[in-house]
Amino acid sequence: MSGELDHIIRVMSGTHGKDISRYDESFLTKSLEKRMAATAIATITGYRDYLLEHADEAEELSRSLNITYSEFFRDPLTFALLEQLVLPKLIAEKQETGTGTAEIRVWSAGCAAGQESYSVAILLDELLTAHKKSLSFRIFATDISEKCLATASRGVYDLAAVQNVRQKHLTTGFNSHNGTYSVVRRLKDRIEFSVYDLFEEHSASPPGSIYGDFDLVLCSNLLFYYRPEIQQFIVNKLCHSMSSGGYLVTGEAERAIVERSHIFQPVSRLAAVYRKKLNKGDL
Repeated sequence: MSGELDHIIRVMSGTHGKDISRYDESFLTKSLEKRMAATAIATITGYRDYLLEHADEAEELSRSLNITYSEFFRDPLTFALLEQLVLPKLIAEKQETGTGTAEIRVWSAGCAAGQESYSVAILLDELLTAHKKSLSFRIFATDISEKCLATASRGVYDLAAVQNVRQKHLTTGFNSHNGTYSVVRRLKDRIEFSVYDLFEEHSASPPGSIYGDFDLVLCSNLLFYYRPEIQQFIVNKLCHSMSSGGYLVTGEAERAIVERSHIFQPVSRLAAVYRKKLNKGDL
């Protein structure tokens, strides 16, 4: 379908001003097939002609390419590693080298409806409280979907959405009412949700963070939707946003993408958690 796919890419760019050339070919093809089925169009040529005349279909196709699915504590092994090793190590390092104003800085890139960001906030809040640490933390959570960010900012979820949340965290991190669970204010106050496009070429991190310098970046289940050169662009951007020795969390299926960059070293083979290699001057 490659040649026909190029026609669709050109129509989306030239007629509707939308660049879909970044996406992995197989993912793009599957998305097109779903839209063709939804519009009852049998051929790619027919769908191309339909796209030329219908701007609303271009919007639908573009939206279908932006995957916004997420869960609380989505990958149990990853969050176990964060809880038991990565976050305690960050806390200890900040305590050793920081001042009274030291804070742990986190970026949740492609945060969808906020579940990942709140999951990390719950763990940090619990660890800092349990060990009576005087540290603070801030989480910058970004996405390109304003709809998802509005949901994330509200921080209200139904029972099905919190199935992966431990009972103790439901008790300490949420207020329940009539079958809904609202994230408590002290956690919400630690997170800044904002629109940010990972393809922004003039910044390495969301403007709200000012200078990046993140101790932990989460970019999970996003990289594999893009072409290899775009994957590398994103990995490089994440790297530049991080502090020396900062940690990166990706999806399990994205290990090879990260490891090809030779920028990060795995923390454990049990989960897709990496640490940015130290510069010689930091040793």
